[in-house]
Amino acid sequence: MKPTTLLFLLASLTTASSAHAQGKTDYSLNGDQIRFHVPASWTAIMEKADGNPQAVAFQVPDPTAQGSDDSANVTVKTRQLKDASAFATTVQDEFERSKAQGGYETDRSNTDSSVHQYFVVRGKTRYLVRDSFQLIGTIAVEVRCQRPLLEATPQGWNGEFDAACASVVASLKH
Repeated sequence: MKPTTLLFLLASLTTASSAHAQGKTDYSLNGDQIRFHVPASWTAIMEKADGNPQAVAFQVPDPTAQGSDDSANVTVKTRQLKDASAFATTVQDEFERSKAQGGYETDRSNTDSSVHQYFVVRGKTRYLVRDSFQLIGTIAVEVRCQRPLLEATPQGWNGEFDAACASVVASLKH
């Protein structure tokens, strides 16, 4: 075998294994009825793709929280409804659950009426939580984005996290 052919084969194998090692970005729930896209750097830490509800939870890399019990994460959860009229009740039930969390406080700076944004306390850390809800057919979809409010976290990282969460919501397809 020629040296250039061998180098080409090695380069091809390296590229193929690097591509395979990259994170999964496309997910689906409810028998592929609900599809969405996440950044490659997010790690799926829980997947439940059967029954009702279904969900995928992701851990989002947060250098500031490394070595602590705090972590930024995003959960996409679906619930099959009997009919579309049950959506408002489902959303209200989720609002009530969020209000029961320790340290719950509405984020008054939120100007997006389609997002329930609030603060909670987990352990000793305050978190910002954003819940977005959509009805796709008769499936209620909730995207919950939560990040710890750590003093050392760069403002740019917070903006990137919030933009990535909005991107997941925008990517929802049926």
